[in-house]
Amino acid sequence: MNINDISSFFKAISDPTRLNILQVLGSGAYGVLELSELLDVKQSGMSHHLKVLSTAGWVEKRREGNTIFYRRPLGDTLNIQQQLFRELDAHPLAEPVRIQQQQIRSDRLNAARQFFVDHAQEFELHQERIVLFENYGPEALQLLDSLERPKQQKVLEVGPGKGEFLRALASRFDDVVGIDISPVMLEQAKVQVGNLKNVSFIEGSTETLVEQDAHYDIIIYNMVLHHVPMPESEMAQCARLLKPGGLLIVTDLCHHDQEWARDQCGDQWLGFEPEELHLWANKHGFEHNQSRFLALRNGFQVQTQVYSNA
Repeated sequence: MNINDISSFFKAISDPTRLNILQVLGSGAYGVLELSELLDVKQSGMSHHLKVLSTAGWVEKRREGNTIFYRRPLGDTLNIQQQLFRELDAHPLAEPVRIQQQQIRSDRLNAARQFFVDHAQEFELHQERIVLFENYGPEALQLLDSLERPKQQKVLEVGPGKGEFLRALASRFDDVVGIDISPVMLEQAKVQVGNLKNVSFIEGSTETLVEQDAHYDIIIYNMVLHHVPMPESEMAQCARLLKPGGLLIVTDLCHHDQEWARDQCGDQWLGFEPEELHLWANKHGFEHNQSRFLALRNGFQVQTQVYSNA
């Protein structure tokens, strides 16, 4: 980076609105219209601010279907970016921004819920083109068994789908809970689980559990995080739900460019870079434990990441 680049790098964050943008992006990725609503800035003005920040390397663009989302970079230019982000995160968002942010999360959540209401019957047919439980389930269970957690622990699976993993968890732990925003998907999971007494179901989101002051020893996401409206915020919720020494286990797609998955499978995000998951987890107090990768057909790759709650 030459002198002129350094000047542009710091000049890009000299505007208060751009600092506000970077602070908002601490909770996840947003599109131009969403950022305009959050910060009450005209779309043309917001586009200008984002162009300045993007050119200087303070934000990254990532296309998800027909929408371009902006996020903080994963790197750390001049060893100062992540330090600034931590400083911004130490300050609470303005109340109007926080309220609008909650509305965006709610809108995304409702869109996800409606997708599974409308497409529950054909969802598995489309999902088969990517990955089914039989492709990743045995490996995920093998990894879980290798962690040697006590049978007495309380385990939560978020978005259990048809319930195959719940049934496997029930044979390993005394208290298993499945939570899903979709009542249709919950009914399918209940059929799979049958009359097992140590499995219970909750309709709602992890935010529901935080409000109930619930706590778990292990939280598991199997091919679910890419459906979640705000994945980083989801990790923040998990940090509040996990007991000390608890585990967060995420099995999901690595980042890909197959946009058809958004329309046909309801994916809100086209997978995740491992470094992206690690950065979010670290931000919310998790330590990375281990990784596993499973190559699959059609160019998709599945990753399993294990994080411990210190």
